[in-house]
Amino acid sequence: MKKQNVETIVLKNAKTGVAEKIQHECHNTGYGTKHFWKADAKFFELLSNFSAAESKVLAYILQETQPTKNKFVGAYKTIARKLNCDVVTVRNTVKKMQESDMLAKTEDEKVWMINPRLLVKGDIYVQARLMSEYDTLLNRPLSDLLITDGDGNDPLFLPREYSTPESISNVKMNFFKVYDSFFGVVSGLGGKESLVLDFLVCAMQSGNNMYVGTMKKIAVNINSSKATVQRAMDSLADKGFVAMQLDGVWLINPSMVIKGNRSKEKVLMDKFILIQREYDEKRKARKNSKRKEADKEKAAA
Repeated sequence: MKKQNVETIVLKNAKTGVAEKIQHECHNTGYGTKHFWKADAKFFELLSNFSAAESKVLAYILQETQPTKNKFVGAYKTIARKLNCDVVTVRNTVKKMQESDMLAKTEDEKVWMINPRLLVKGDIYVQARLMSEYDTLLNRPLSDLLITDGDGNDPLFLPREYSTPESISNVKMNFFKVYDSFFGVVSGLGGKESLVLDFLVCAMQSGNNMYVGTMKKIAVNINSSKATVQRAMDSLADKGFVAMQLDGVWLINPSMVIKGNRSKEKVLMDKFILIQREYDEKRKARKNSKRKEADKEKAAA
């Protein structure tokens, strides 16, 4: 059951002085005790910018990000030590995140902020406040629209996307629900593997978390070879992200990425567990068969 309460929000144009009060229902965004991130489609696209080594650093940063603030605390050497990698890899990952507009540096050299346009927990007003803070860190211009609570506390200029009360009140949020387990999938993925992941997420049917299509179709869309796509699918299957139901029919793990409500997630998860078990058994059988054939050839030689 989602907990909710009502708060008063005031949106005021700093130039004209026109203000509007809004009664806003605050939801405890999550499925029971399982809370999710709201991810924009651009987030998945950017994952392919990172190498396999860099994606481990990226995944660690995402896993350690504070959900209420979108902040991450960590020094290069500390991250390198925890991940058993070199500092150069950490530095390069952070640099790429900044260049991709995924990350902004705060006044504290050890504190960074994830772009809330890409990944956030909370409703549109929480996201708008975080967007304002993120843009301020990057010295980007803000709108003239101030947001405060009902008593006028903590005034904050909103980002340029929200220049009027209507522009924020009428926003229709279109996002993927991403669970923390997804970040473990990201860790260690190479660029081509991330391209396959991005394609699967954006091409999956939102009603059933299913992708229907051949390996060749994926290869054409990401400008890669069928063999590369097969290796990527095997890697994603090993990580529990995807399972093949039928030839050319794939189910994406709804406990990692989904669009939909709680009841749909449970139904899809029960289905995914069964499909994953059958698929793993088939893959294991194929590997054993290939191993036996290799042993026979070796013995014959």
